[in-house]
Amino acid sequence: FNSKMELHMMKRLILLAAGALSCAAFGEEAPAINATANLDRQFQTIESFTASDAWSGNFIGKFFADDKKEKLAKWLFSQKYGEDGSPEGIGLSMWRINIGGGTWEQEGADIFPIQRRAESFLTKDGKNYDWSKAAGQQWFMKKAKELGCESFLLFSNTPPVQMTQNSKGYKDAADFKSNLRPDMYDDFAEYMATVAKHFVDEGYNIDYISPVNEPGWRWSTNAQEGSPWLNPEIKRLAIELDKSLLKRGLKTKQLLCEAEGINYLYEKDSYLKKRKNINKNPEEDLPCDQIRAFFDPDSKDYIGYLKTLPRKIGAHDYHTHNSNEEILSTRQKLKECTDKYGVQFLQTEWCLLPGVVCKDDMPQKNPSDMDISLLMAKLIHTDLVHAGAPSWGYWKAFEINGDHALTGVYPKNGDICQGGSVFTRKKLWVLGNYSFFIRPGWKRVELSGADNLGGVFASAFMSPDGKKVAVVAVNVSYEPADFNFSLEGKGAENLKKVSAFMTSESANLTNLRIDPKFDGKRTFKLSPRSATTLLFE
Repeated sequence: FNSKMELHMMKRLILLAAGALSCAAFGEEAPAINATANLDRQFQTIESFTASDAWSGNFIGKFFADDKKEKLAKWLFSQKYGEDGSPEGIGLSMWRINIGGGTWEQEGADIFPIQRRAESFLTKDGKNYDWSKAAGQQWFMKKAKELGCESFLLFSNTPPVQMTQNSKGYKDAADFKSNLRPDMYDDFAEYMATVAKHFVDEGYNIDYISPVNEPGWRWSTNAQEGSPWLNPEIKRLAIELDKSLLKRGLKTKQLLCEAEGINYLYEKDSYLKKRKNINKNPEEDLPCDQIRAFFDPDSKDYIGYLKTLPRKIGAHDYHTHNSNEEILSTRQKLKECTDKYGVQFLQTEWCLLPGVVCKDDMPQKNPSDMDISLLMAKLIHTDLVHAGAPSWGYWKAFEINGDHALTGVYPKNGDICQGGSVFTRKKLWVLGNYSFFIRPGWKRVELSGADNLGGVFASAFMSPDGKKVAVVAVNVSYEPADFNFSLEGKGAENLKKVSAFMTSESANLTNLRIDPKFDGKRTFKLSPRSATTLLFE
C-alpha cells in the first residue's frame, strides 16, 4: 500500500464485503431507517445560514476579474435553479462582514499572510471616515443584497489600530486582557455604530453587530487581527455600544460573544483546563461560563437589561467534535443552560482546524473534502436539533487554495493581488443542502427515527405557510440506506410532490429527478457518504 489511508480504506472494504456475505448467507438485509416528521410538533424559527468575507474577501473583491467574482457570488448567494433543475448556488441568507482594524494600510504592519490584514473605515489619523475603503468587501455586500441575501452581520476582531494599546491589530503579550485602550471604550462603540448606521442608510439590513471575537484566545501572534477580552471588559463595551446604537435609533442588535468553543458558554472547567497556567486574571473575570455571566441577574457582569442585547449568544463549533459522543453531549449540555436562562444559541463560525478531526467516521490524517463536509453536516444537525440554534455559520466563504473554505481561488503567480481562477469545495454544496432550501422564518419540526451520527441522521423544516417541507437526510456510512419516510400532522395531506437534491463525491446539490409523487409515505434511497434534501410541496 502507498499510504496508511489506502490500508484504512482496504480494511473498510474487506469488512463491508464480509458483512455483505454474512447477510447473504443468512438471508438478512441491512435494517432500514424508519423516520417520521410531525408537522404539529414545532420548535425554533430559523433565522439564517451564513459565512464570512474574512479573510480574503477584500482582496478578491478588489483584484479578481468581474466574471470570477460573479461566479463566487452566484455560488454563495443565488436562490435560483439552473437549467438542469439543480441549484446554482447555496442561497446564504446572512452575510458576515469583518469590520477590519486597519492593518492593511498601516505602515510597518507585519500580519502574515497578507490577506489577513484588513482595512478599517477610519482615515489614518483616526479622525474621519472614508467610505471608499474596504471596496472589495463592499462589492460582495452589494452582490449579496442583489441576489436576495436578507441579513448582514458586522463583526470585529480587533478595535481599529488607532484605538489599541500597542497601535497594532494584535497583542504583544498573552495577558488575555483587551488590547483596547481604557479611555477608548466609548470611541470604539461609536465607531461600530457609525459603520452600522452608514450601511443601514445604504439600504442594508444590519441585524447584528458582534463587537468581540473569541475573547478567550491569547491573540498574541501576528497570524491575524485579534484581541482577547475578559468578561468585565465585554460588559463595559456592551454598555457603551448599547448607548451608541440607541442614540442613532438603529434596530441593529448586539450579538455576544463568539466564544471559540460552545462549551465555554456554559461552564468553566474546559477553559481552566486549557488556560489555567497562562491566564493569570481573576477566575471570576475569565471569558467562560458566559451565559450565566451576562444573563443571570445575580452575576456581577449581568447585562441582560440592555435594550440592544437580545437574549441570544453566539459561539463557534471549534474543539467540540473529537467524537460523535462529544458532539452530542456538549450540545445537550448547552441546551440545558440556554433553557435555564431563557437564552438562544447562535452558531456563528466553524471550519476544520489543522490537525483537528473527529475520530468517528473519518480518517485521523488527511481527511477528504467529503469527510470534512459530512462532519460539518453532523455539527449543523446537532446544533439545530439538539442545541436549538436558529442560525448556523461557516467561517471562510473563500480562501487561497480553498483552505478551510467553501470556495477557493488560485492566485495568478501566487499573488492574490493579481487575480486568478475560482472553484468550489464540497463543503459549499453540503451546506447548501440546508441553506438553499431552509429559509428565514421556517420552523424546525419534529423528526423521529433518524438520529444516528454514525449512520443516518435527518432533520425537518416547514415554511411559514405550510406549503413546503424540507427534510435533510445525511448518510455518513459507506453503505446505501433505505430511508422509509412518512409525513404526518396538520397539512401533511396537502404535500403531494417531492423532489430530491444530493451532494456526494460525484454530485453537487444535484437534482436527482425522482418520481415526484408522494402520498404521505415513501422509501428513498440514500447513497453512501451523501447529504440529500427532500423537498415536499
